[in-house]
Amino acid sequence: MEFGDHLKQWRSHRHLSQMDLALEAGISSRHLSFLETGRSRPSEGMIIRICEALDLPYRIQNELFSAAGFAPRYFSAERDGLAGLPVLVRDTLHLILTKHEPWPAVAFDADHDILAANAGFAALAGALGISVAPGINILALVLEPGPVRQAMTNWPEVALLFLKRARNEARLYGPKSGLAQRLAVYENDTEISALLRNDEGERNPPPIITARLRLGDTETNWITTLTSFGSAQEVLTEGIFIEQYFPADDATRAIADSTGG
Repeated sequence: MEFGDHLKQWRSHRHLSQMDLALEAGISSRHLSFLETGRSRPSEGMIIRICEALDLPYRIQNELFSAAGFAPRYFSAERDGLAGLPVLVRDTLHLILTKHEPWPAVAFDADHDILAANAGFAALAGALGISVAPGINILALVLEPGPVRQAMTNWPEVALLFLKRARNEARLYGPKSGLAQRLAVYENDTEISALLRNDEGERNPPPIITARLRLGDTETNWITTLTSFGSAQEVLTEGIFIEQYFPADDATRAIADSTGG
C-alpha cells in the first residue's frame, strides 16, 4: 500500500473526515487530500504530525513511514525481537521473567507471538507435552485444538476472555494487523463464534483470568495477570506484554514450587 492508502484507511478507521483530521493536524484539507491521492509526498515531520493527530501506535507509524519511502523510526517487537531492545530494557524484561520463577511467565508481542519465556512456563508447557519457543502464538496455544485446549477444564471461559482481550488490542492496530487477521479466522470457527454469540458479559475482560489445567490425574488452578511492559507512550516497549501465572491453591503451589511449573 502507498502512504495515501494507509492514511485514508486510518482516517476512516478513526471515523474522521478530511476536514476533521486536517484541523487536528494543523494542515489544510486540500493538502491532506493531496496526500491521500498521492499528488503530494509527505515529509517525515508531516507524517509525525498526522500520526499524532490520529493517535496511532508506533508500530503503525512505522508502516506509514515505510509506505512513504522512509526507514521505520521506532523499535518493533515483531520485526526486531528482544534483540532490538536496549540492553538495560532487555535485561529488565528478562529479570522480571526470571524473578517470577519457579512460577510461569511469558513475554509476547502485539500479535501474541512469544518473545521469551521463563523456566516455569517451559516446565508447564512440557507437562502438557508441548515445547515453547519465540514465534509460537499464545492465542493459537489456547484457542486451537491441541494439548492446552484439551487440558483446560474451563476452556470456554478462558477462551472467551482471551478473545476479548485480543479484540481490544487488535482495535489499536487496525483490521490489517496480524492479530486482527488471526482473530477473523478464529471468529469463523463454529465453537468460538458460538462463545462470542452467547456472551452476555462486558466487552472488557477482568484484569485477572483463572485457568484450570489438568496435568495427568491432577487439576491445577492458576490465576494470570497481563502487564504491558512500559507505558503507552514508551516507544521502545510498546507492544510487549508479560503474562504471569500464579498458583491459585496450595496443591498447585506445591507442584509449581517443586517442579518449576
